[in-house]
Amino acid sequence: MCGIAGAFSWIQSAEPLRALVAEVVQSQLHRGPDHQAVVELPQPAGPLVLGHNRLSIIDLSEHSNQPLWDHTGRYCIVFNGEIYNYLELRDQLQQLGHRFQTQGDTEVILEAYKAWGKNAWERFIGMFAFALLDTQSQQLWLVRDRFGVKPLFYLLKEGILAFASSTGALARHFGLAPNLEYVSRGLYYYVYEDDSDISPYVGLRALPAGHHACIRLQQPSVEPQRYYDLAGRVEQKIAALEGLSDKALLEELEATLQSAVVLRLRSDVPLAISLSGGLDSSLVAALAARQHPQVEGFCYGHPRAARSEGPLAQALAQKSGIEVHFVWPELSKERLVQAFEKTLASQDAPFPTLSILAQNFVYEAARAEGYKVLLGGQGGDEGFMGYRKFFLFQLRHLLQQKRLAELGSFALGFAQLLAAESYKLGLFWQNRQRYSGKQLEGNLRLPKVQLQLGASADQAPWLRQMLDVTRYSLPTLLRYEDRNSMGHSIESRLPFLDYRVLELGLALPVHLKLRNGYGKWALRQIAHSKVPEVIRTARYKRGFDVTQTWLTEGLGAHLQEQLHLASGILRDVLGSSQNAVQTYTPEQMQHRPRLLAEAISLLWLARKLGNQT
Repeated sequence: MCGIAGAFSWIQSAEPLRALVAEVVQSQLHRGPDHQAVVELPQPAGPLVLGHNRLSIIDLSEHSNQPLWDHTGRYCIVFNGEIYNYLELRDQLQQLGHRFQTQGDTEVILEAYKAWGKNAWERFIGMFAFALLDTQSQQLWLVRDRFGVKPLFYLLKEGILAFASSTGALARHFGLAPNLEYVSRGLYYYVYEDDSDISPYVGLRALPAGHHACIRLQQPSVEPQRYYDLAGRVEQKIAALEGLSDKALLEELEATLQSAVVLRLRSDVPLAISLSGGLDSSLVAALAARQHPQVEGFCYGHPRAARSEGPLAQALAQKSGIEVHFVWPELSKERLVQAFEKTLASQDAPFPTLSILAQNFVYEAARAEGYKVLLGGQGGDEGFMGYRKFFLFQLRHLLQQKRLAELGSFALGFAQLLAAESYKLGLFWQNRQRYSGKQLEGNLRLPKVQLQLGASADQAPWLRQMLDVTRYSLPTLLRYEDRNSMGHSIESRLPFLDYRVLELGLALPVHLKLRNGYGKWALRQIAHSKVPEVIRTARYKRGFDVTQTWLTEGLGAHLQEQLHLASGILRDVLGSSQNAVQTYTPEQMQHRPRLLAEAISLLWLARKLGNQT
């Protein structure tokens, strides 16, 4: 896990490119504090400069520092991420006659490309974003993993092609304006997507997940091409699973998930588990403990704080033997403000809730204990229908298909779910418009946006799952995860985003995902006897317990004050009729989540607009 950067120009000299890359590398120190490098690689078509920030996880020796050359001196790479099956690939490549100078996974990428060309990435089980240079063909490859776990941004401007793992330094260097459409999509749909032309800054693009771009330095342009077809893979998987019994499907799921967890335990540094108290992270922890009995966990909560995740994590600890570190700090106003400002800076984009701060406290605590790797449960909800909305989508689908025999029992199960979560019905009703397909807008002067977050009644249910994976849910959550973990120099590993697990999850029949008022039914079955029943059978989703008293304990006053100071910069967005001090009070933000999301977005905008003046 690292940070990468690079710049190439066909019209400028090397000196400004080196300064640019050095600026980016300096801004990414948190992504890789163990080694930094800025290296000029003169090419016939013009100067190329590569930069790297290293967080040492595999092969801690200096031999795996980057940029890394192959032994022939033809190929060079800067790489962010991990290839978990690098040992198996290394064995295959050695049998083909390839030589290795290191014990790490970075060199495996180089040798795999030499053996299999662009088809090499399809063999990788991992998360990755890298730039690979072939000096002979004068080609520079930019490649991003299947689901976009690792970020990669780029732009072509002023005769320069530049790319990086983060946005801030590139935006400052090129004077890029904050993207109001990006802010609007996040406010009204909770979609902060870094997998398209929509990024936090105008003119800065994210290489889409599952894409690569082959840049010919003689005629530089970036034209992303898809190398991973999730829909096609799921269709193939559905065909392969046809005729298998539920028992056989559950056995395959458990074996696949166990393999994903085991691969992610490969590390030359200490690792632990990020526990939310929910099914997904608890199952990951239980499977990890099979192979790594001394593994420890970190949970935001306290065993005696009933509304927190603490009691559930304590139950898991007692059943599995995992030692859990409970993160439940005493938070003064100064500590809250410090945590908020650090989170806003590391995210370098708006976020809608304070739960992200709680996640940040978990990473902070893990790093203080010396951990550089945390496994987590992200992706289980998208892969196995863990969200309540999937019940509504399936009800519509059954009605449209006139499958009345199934409809009655399914509706009864959904009613049981609603009864268990009756206290959330008000919030559920407030959020219903997100799935209406209507154009949403609010009081702020932001671009009008319209996203189709709902599901077509005649659409196969897994296709709507795929939209959450590729657009609406997962990209946003992965942005939070990457920026928070790397803000504390921690690598986050996510077994549910092993492509084998996610493809299988989407391909499973709906009755193995939604049954008897439960989502993620298949995961609940394989969790039997592995996690406490109170976790396995819970219908509700807790998430990080962030009491909104944070807003009335000083953080709300800080937001209100900062918006007051920025009201001049924000007048075009606020409009003449709005008074930030009166609108964004701690009490109002505590009871109206949309106002809190607006306040955070406005503050981020003010900081970026202020940088331009």
